[in-house]
Amino acid sequence: MKVEVQWKSREDVFNYLEEYSQSTKEQIDNYKMKNTLLKSYVFETFDESLFGSEVVTKGLLDLKNLFADSNHSIQQIDEELFSLYESDKLIGFIEQINSRFCTLFTTESSKYSDHLARSYVKKSTILDSLWISGKMYDNFLEEITSYHHPERFTKMKFEFNAMFEKNHLNKDEIIEHKVSSVSLVEELGGIVDKLQGVRQYFSSFHSVGSLRFPSHVGKGGHDVYQNGKFTNRSDSFSDHRMQLKQIVSIYQNMTERLEKKTWVEVEKVKSKDSPINNSFKASPVTIRFSKPLSTNVFNNFVEFTFPKGREPFKIYGEVKRINEERVHIYGVDLHLWQNVVLDLSLVEFILFLPKGTCGNTIHRLVTNIQKFLDPQIDVFIGDVPYESILNQVIGGKD
Repeated sequence: MKVEVQWKSREDVFNYLEEYSQSTKEQIDNYKMKNTLLKSYVFETFDESLFGSEVVTKGLLDLKNLFADSNHSIQQIDEELFSLYESDKLIGFIEQINSRFCTLFTTESSKYSDHLARSYVKKSTILDSLWISGKMYDNFLEEITSYHHPERFTKMKFEFNAMFEKNHLNKDEIIEHKVSSVSLVEELGGIVDKLQGVRQYFSSFHSVGSLRFPSHVGKGGHDVYQNGKFTNRSDSFSDHRMQLKQIVSIYQNMTERLEKKTWVEVEKVKSKDSPINNSFKASPVTIRFSKPLSTNVFNNFVEFTFPKGREPFKIYGEVKRINEERVHIYGVDLHLWQNVVLDLSLVEFILFLPKGTCGNTIHRLVTNIQKFLDPQIDVFIGDVPYESILNQVIGGKD
């Protein structure tokens, strides 16, 4: 961002981003792009109910603690808006959406800003990305088709990476191997039925990488990526920000419902002399595969993911091997360093979240299991399908 002014108010910032969005959309329409697109990156922290935890405290949510480092500084504009600098160069603006979510607005190149967003998440135990699974995208797609004209267009990208099918997996990095990546631009009218038809033959179309949300106020729209990146291809920053906040609100509602349903509470059953027997009250998260994983894929996944807590799954844990087809993981989620327990087999993965663990763990696992292991998974919270909870949150259906 090459603007050299003093940002004194929210109005100054938003007016600038509004004008920038209008100018960029004109360039898109005229096929004469000079500007880079406005991008927003959403970050998740943790629920306020964790403030009493010994691991996390409210002070850790201070944006200066989260985004200022040896290379970056932030300056406060108002209570919820800050400017971000690298040395003396303006990089973007950070808005505190609520106590749990914040977003970075920037016009830097995608190569730079994608790396910056990833580095913030990677080096922080507090920040995580917003993870949108293919299942959540399906609900969003049905929602936008219900209130936009059927001749409006959307764009969807589908991605599946079969890296764990390799016979000799490089455990130090994700290698792009047998990657299915397809983008479709379609009118909203009938797209849901068309997609269901394609999925009967190509399961990778269940793994959605991005979806364009049409603008409410004009042409164009907003590309929303599975890792919480939003790209403005409309002429309105205000519409971009409004739709971003709506999606975050839905995501937060879903996350908090999952937390309430899945948190494990340990009850001590007391005898006359001392507590005996701990019994768990919980709704385990079950991720069931459309067909059993091969032992090669399963063991590649286990050995790559857990011993070092590698991205994108970010769970570090001790692998207790039952046999070649089943393991137990006693680990920690590297977001907030909260305990997690997993029972993994070729047929299904079962996840237990102790009380206080961030529900974003579920979104991260579902999203990336669809991308790397099986796009056509079934997910259950206890005995309730994940989609049923999504329907309640997004569509208001029971």
